[in-house]
Amino acid sequence: MPLDVHEKILFVFSDPGGAKPCLSLIENNGLTDAVAISDRTHSFYSDFNVPVKIVKNDYEGLLESIQPALVFTGTSYTSDIERQFINIALGKKIRCYSFIDHWTSMVKRFKNPEDQLILPDQVWVIDERAKRLAIGEGIDKDKIVISGNPYHAWLKRWVPSISKDGFLREIGVSDGTKKILLFAPDPLSNLGSESSYGFDELKVSRELAELFCLNQDALKNWKVLVKAHPNQDRSRLTEIFTGNPFFEVLTPNVDTNTAMFYSDVVMGFFSSILIEASIMNKRVLRFLDSNPVEDPIYELNIGPIVDRNSFITELNKTIV
Repeated sequence: MPLDVHEKILFVFSDPGGAKPCLSLIENNGLTDAVAISDRTHSFYSDFNVPVKIVKNDYEGLLESIQPALVFTGTSYTSDIERQFINIALGKKIRCYSFIDHWTSMVKRFKNPEDQLILPDQVWVIDERAKRLAIGEGIDKDKIVISGNPYHAWLKRWVPSISKDGFLREIGVSDGTKKILLFAPDPLSNLGSESSYGFDELKVSRELAELFCLNQDALKNWKVLVKAHPNQDRSRLTEIFTGNPFFEVLTPNVDTNTAMFYSDVVMGFFSSILIEASIMNKRVLRFLDSNPVEDPIYELNIGPIVDRNSFITELNKTIV
């Protein structure tokens, strides 16, 4: 969705789900007078021709010095930087828009520690279903704009700067003949997910490690790259997969897009990474350990759903 190239716009984000669309908006719209700030550093910043300033305090002073016509934020659940800027912008009568990158916890993203709902002037959502869910949670329908996800438009044009052989060498995979499964588990354990989903990424990771140990012949053509979400405890995944030759837990600096691009299959649960993999024309699997009470992406029909009983058969359909 276009923004006014003649306006000074301050973009504020923390989680990748907000950072990537914000940076894409700057590039997609050719915004030359935009300022991007965050309280976190991510390796993917280098994919964009946009400098990102890291700030962790004096938000009001920063806003005063930049004097933007518009504040545009992501909506993170692990940080309150966006909520603070929304609050300050509204207090100073500066227009404020926010982007929601998923279909979950719409209202929660805009509640302050006192549980007050503080909404920007516009709430951008990715599709009609997200709009219905947002309205259902109590967000004013007149504030909602269906924008699509600007990061997806950017991703369609993206290619890695490194070859597949170079990438595999970089991550320590010596056998280039293996099929690559990228396992990108959602950080469900952060959410107390057993009550909502019946499983979390740690339970599924233990099942996968066991499946590969018990079915080595059937899975001998595969190498699994485990890409932890920035918000999850990577050490807990490393502990599960250490010593299992089928698995390589990637370090945080390994670029997710490059790992997806050179994978044969991408697997997760509900994450937006599955949508991004489908944009790259990758085969997608969704490993759901049980019948979850919630399935926020079921309407998208992205990839077959597998469990421990169907995983091997479905995965090996990829081998030609």
